[in-house]
Amino acid sequence: MPRAIVSWLSKQPLHVLLVVGLFLSGCVSSPASLFRPQPAFPPLKVIQNGDYRGFLAENRRNLSECGESLACDVTLFNLGFVYAYPQSPYRDPQKARQYLHQLRSRFPRSPWTSQGQMLLAFMNEQVSLEEAQRRLRADLRVRDATIQKLQGQLNRSREIDIDIEQKERELFR
Repeated sequence: MPRAIVSWLSKQPLHVLLVVGLFLSGCVSSPASLFRPQPAFPPLKVIQNGDYRGFLAENRRNLSECGESLACDVTLFNLGFVYAYPQSPYRDPQKARQYLHQLRSRFPRSPWTSQGQMLLAFMNEQVSLEEAQRRLRADLRVRDATIQKLQGQLNRSREIDIDIEQKERELFR
């Protein structure tokens, strides 16, 4: 993959990477098609209408009813998605991983398993980026504290220099 593309991808938020991944994997015909209703991507409904509570309840109910049938693969993917998607109020990467790992172990040949693995890869990348961001913020806080401390020492040093100069002037008078 060309460096420019890799560089661009590394700077994108999770939802942009998800759209690109869905496009590249053939799940959607174009990134713009995510904004038109398509039966090929079941979570599209919740992305469009924002009813995460209903989507979650529906898929939990489906999971309890589907048992070992093949229809469970979409349900497991949907549950993984609702917990993985950054705009979801139910975002919980740990739960997302559980559902996506369950999808992989129960339905290894399902097309939703490969979509789930791609979603896991994006989640792992997002977690790595968030951790790097936390470390950088902590480093900035430490550096800011050091700068403030040094500025305080510099100000005290200036005050001492001014006091010394005043005392020298008094002595020479």
